[in-house]
Amino acid sequence: MSRFSERFTIVNGLKPADGGGAVATVDSINMGKLKRATFIISFGAITGNAALTLKSGASDGTQTTSETFRYRLADADQGGAGADGYAAWSTSSSLTMTGTTYDNRITIVEIDSDELTAGQPFVTMEFSNITALNACVVIIGEPKEEAHD
Repeated sequence: MSRFSERFTIVNGLKPADGGGAVATVDSINMGKLKRATFIISFGAITGNAALTLKSGASDGTQTTSETFRYRLADADQGGAGADGYAAWSTSSSLTMTGTTYDNRITIVEIDSDELTAGQPFVTMEFSNITALNACVVIIGEPKEEAHD
């Protein structure tokens, strides 16, 4: 039996830091060899109402088409009762994240490769309209083919 890290691709998409400024962009991933990708976003402080989008493109870093994705938010702030529970799945192509709701919580975002616009296998997550965004993003990819690396 293989270990979790041998069955799934795990990538650091955005290092834990203040991504403040007008836009913060997560590293692009190539969904060509993946069934789906899960973005685990751990938020600290958020100032302003950031907008989260997933955009596909034909090459690394290209953001051509806003894609619809699924997401769910932790039920409570980190360390609070209920922080290990999550709201029901919702969908969006541009998620507005109010600081008072999303700060200090985990948000999970998922997208399947067969949902992407044809010919655009690269996906980039972007946070826009931000004043301050303290967050890290870890991406877990489920490969189409079983592999150990």
